[in-house]
Amino acid sequence: MKKILVHPDLKKQLQKEFKVSYVTVTMSIDGVFTSEKAIAIRQRAKELLIEEANKIE
Repeated sequence: MKKILVHPDLKKQLQKEFKVSYVTVTMSIDGVFTSEKAIAIRQRAKELLIEEANKIE
């Protein structure tokens, strides 16, 4: 699994959304954890990155 590069602010947002630790978010988006929650975190991180990219004109 490839690592997803996410700004720390987005990691903190994911932490709050999923009610997990910052380390759990980091390990999930780095592909270390592969649980259902980790996959959901990765998917949401991807969605947030797409939202950020769409803000650019």
